[in-house]
Amino acid sequence: MWELMSHLDLLQYHAFCLTNTGTRLTQYERAIAAVVRQGDVVLDLGTGSGLLAVLACRAGARRVYAIEASDAVQMGTLLTSTTEFAERIEFVHATSQKVALSEQVDVIVGDIHDTFGFQPGGLASIMDVRDRLLKPGGTLIPQATELMIAPLEAAALYAREIDVWNGCVHGVGLSSIRPFAVSHVHPGRFDSDQLLSPAAAIGTLDLARATSLHFSGSAVTTIHRDGIAHGLCGCFVTTLAGDIRMGNVPGDSSTTNFAQAFFPFDQSVPVAAGDEVSISIDSHDGHIARWRAAISRGGQRHAQFDHSTLNGLLVSPASAASRLRRGKPSQLRTLGPSRPGTVEPSHRLTIAPSNPRPLEPLPSVLPSSAMPDVSGRLRVHRSVLSRELAGETVLLNLESGVYYGLDAVGTRAWNLLAEERTLADVCTIMLEEFEVTHDTLQQDLTTLVRELCEKQLLVPVSSELS
Repeated sequence: MWELMSHLDLLQYHAFCLTNTGTRLTQYERAIAAVVRQGDVVLDLGTGSGLLAVLACRAGARRVYAIEASDAVQMGTLLTSTTEFAERIEFVHATSQKVALSEQVDVIVGDIHDTFGFQPGGLASIMDVRDRLLKPGGTLIPQATELMIAPLEAAALYAREIDVWNGCVHGVGLSSIRPFAVSHVHPGRFDSDQLLSPAAAIGTLDLARATSLHFSGSAVTTIHRDGIAHGLCGCFVTTLAGDIRMGNVPGDSSTTNFAQAFFPFDQSVPVAAGDEVSISIDSHDGHIARWRAAISRGGQRHAQFDHSTLNGLLVSPASAASRLRRGKPSQLRTLGPSRPGTVEPSHRLTIAPSNPRPLEPLPSVLPSSAMPDVSGRLRVHRSVLSRELAGETVLLNLESGVYYGLDAVGTRAWNLLAEERTLADVCTIMLEEFEVTHDTLQQDLTTLVRELCEKQLLVPVSSELS
């Protein structure tokens, strides 16, 4: 049943991509014709239906490697088999990171857009094939994507996606689920008159030069009419080649059929013409996003919001970290003995007598020569997100992609450290809460804090990285 639904989803998605597209496919056809030369070798990243591979052959490509990880590769094979170019298109059913070709390519083309730039994992895929498979001096289509943001009035969408969780069904209140709905980026289709200020550029992804999977952008915009702000509208303008562009900015989205991204606020807020809105967006390859907004009126803070999709996962912290680990070396750590038998029973931390359940200790200390100085006050790195559930926590640094798991004891230490306390302060507080000797707790806390600093989850208060 699930497999059939998955294949139905593939069919529906590609029907969407191939019909009612505005001028998106025409824009791609123009870009491919402008870039691909007779005899070129082309890589079509995420080929799906294979249509871009056909357009590349039509422009003169002698060979197109059409890479597709999903079962849509069968669709592409069937569709292109009816064309005169079937012999020049080689389908590769694999994730692009696992593909090795016998030759380098002249052009990489891919339509892996989403409502706000690229699909999750899209930037990593582009950077990987660019660095491994593109000839020196080769060309990418698209070349760059500019991300745009604006405060938004969207009462109907907000009622349907967010405030629906204010209700009650057969005597069961739904409000406990509402925070999860707020912590997602929702697709929506918006008119320009729903924007409370013009869409402002917050940054550009230059695909030829990008070296990081982390995106961080900000903008300050001014409300141009009275209204109700329900969240932010995210959209994009992509340069395919030269002056050939496509985008989904409300009021100017005829070049694509993509919806816009809706970043909700946990509460709708009245705004007035002249209010100033400071907005920042952080993302790691589209997998996890954080959006912050501060609304000021007459120089005074009117409202502020700070949300992330990490808090929208309906899973435990350990499962959340496991999801984030996809495609990367494991960084997940769960606090406990570093090796079986290295921690004596007398070293185990236990909750004070009101709850005598034993807890695992923190890791044994690492060589001091490898440790940063953690004697001063510490603070959470500016790019770090945390998610706590049932006493456990997962930490994620959006900038580096490093994540780290904490059990109940580690979570208590983290919460104290997040208040910009010194390690000595935290040790003093936890000595009152746990049955453990001072030396043991100090050693274990020092190990934990140094590891968190090494991974740039904590930084000194004075550090510019904070």
